[in-house]
Amino acid sequence: MASFKEQSDMKSLFDFTYELVAGGKATGNISFGEQKVPFTVNNSSNPLFDLLKGMSSLIFEPSHIWGEDNISWIDWYEEVGALKWILSTEDGMHILVKIVKYDDIFDESSANLIIDMKYDMQDFFYAIINKLDIFIKKIGLLNYEQQWQKDEFPLTYFLLLKKYLIEKGNWIPTNEKLGTLSDEIDFLLA
Repeated sequence: MASFKEQSDMKSLFDFTYELVAGGKATGNISFGEQKVPFTVNNSSNPLFDLLKGMSSLIFEPSHIWGEDNISWIDWYEEVGALKWILSTEDGMHILVKIVKYDDIFDESSANLIIDMKYDMQDFFYAIINKLDIFIKKIGLLNYEQQWQKDEFPLTYFLLLKKYLIEKGNWIPTNEKLGTLSDEIDFLLA
């Protein structure tokens, strides 16, 4: 069993940020150790939906139990290029994450492997879900849809993953003051 310091060091190795910066555009970073991958995605696809659905499938469709590949392929489209997330698990405990950057989405030869890591699966999920938890509490569901200008926030997959982390005892509630989402819940209860 790893010590608390080792566990917190492990959790800090991977980081994820995501924010809406303009109508139909989001930016952020994916970081692992010294590797930092900035991205700018647009609403030609639904990157958060695709990511959370891919993460969920690793848990709720555990094909590794039957000796099959348990893998999710997720494409995030940028203005010119793309990021391809390849998430897989062999044991349901660790996740293998590869992120490939394409300078030109129509040219496979432009592919560069920019992140290749093995990580504790719950810690990886926590890093993403925690940031999205803070994000959606601040921005709210209605504002997200209006600013993203296409799709709604993938609430179902988000809640499934958050519930999974809570049930596994790997959730630390955020101390963020509820913002717009709290107001929206009050509207719902009215």
